[in-house]
Amino acid sequence: MPTWAALPARPDADFDELARRLATELHVTRVLVVLVSKGGQVYPGAFGLPEPWASRRSLPLTESMSLRVVASGEPVVLRDARLDPELSARIGVREHAVVGYAAMPLTDVHGHPIGVLSVSDERVRDWTAAELRTLHRTAAEASRRLQFRALEVAEREATAAAERADGAAHKASVAASAALVEAEAAADRARVVARLSQELLPAESLLDVLRAVDRFLRSPLGAVVALLALTEAGRPEVRVWALAAGAPPSLTPRTGLLVTDAHPLAVAVRERRAVPVPSRAAGESAHPGLLRLPAGGAQTSLTVPLGLGQHSSSGSLLVGWGLPRELDEQVQVVVGDLARPVGHALERVLLREQRLALGAPSAPLSVTA
Repeated sequence: MPTWAALPARPDADFDELARRLATELHVTRVLVVLVSKGGQVYPGAFGLPEPWASRRSLPLTESMSLRVVASGEPVVLRDARLDPELSARIGVREHAVVGYAAMPLTDVHGHPIGVLSVSDERVRDWTAAELRTLHRTAAEASRRLQFRALEVAEREATAAAERADGAAHKASVAASAALVEAEAAADRARVVARLSQELLPAESLLDVLRAVDRFLRSPLGAVVALLALTEAGRPEVRVWALAAGAPPSLTPRTGLLVTDAHPLAVAVRERRAVPVPSRAAGESAHPGLLRLPAGGAQTSLTVPLGLGQHSSSGSLLVGWGLPRELDEQVQVVVGDLARPVGHALERVLLREQRLALGAPSAPLSVTA
């Protein structure tokens, strides 16, 4: 059974007009343009079709009078459908006074039958050769219209599929471009972190760490100031080393900051989280005391905690920029990534200082029996 149907189960003005014209020409009571599929049959064109079928424009296959034509591809011409063993049981014959009946196949572009153009009368009808030629000619016209509709539908579907494919390709391209940008940004971050890590690897003193961080203030961070904070476990004081672009690092820390203060350095140490300050005014309002440290010269700052691993101290790093800037996720990731090698370097320096303070043993330990 064909599954193709070019039109839905509703009236089509062109096929309704074709049915009306054919009914007038052949002087019949009913003309149907029928399309058949596995799911049933629909009537895009109809004249003289009674209700409720005129509104429904569909019929189940169990009541179809078109199946024989669609299955064989050959016309069916009946003087009296009531005498046909198969069609006499159909609703059209039983209830709708179909007596004289003639049907021609409708075909697709490949010549396969897809439906029927049928005419019927309420009386016994001896169909003339001229009437059958008219029916055949009109069926060919209806087939061409259906074929054209089918090609239009196929073309629209092909265009829609191409547009969907183009949209998907564009989305994939945008996603790939975004992924490439993100990959390039991640690669840039990795190179910057690797560069700082390499510079910090040989650091043996706090001054070595401060010098390496100072170089990164100007490039690649483009910052004007940095604050490095350390506090020993169990002590309230926080020591702060200031690094300003263009000024040599100093080993003299600033004091007066407490772990319990609202300053970003203290908050980052205490809560182990990043503390963004988008503007100087907002920073002073949210973090009283911010201006009394050199970071007061920065319009925007970001503070991140430092991981010191095995050492008992805690620390944080504040990076400040002279102009307002957006502290988006990428900036926070960059500063957080750079803080890791700084924390590792500080950990090594602090552990080395503790070891030197303990003093090396004068002789290796030995165990005697």
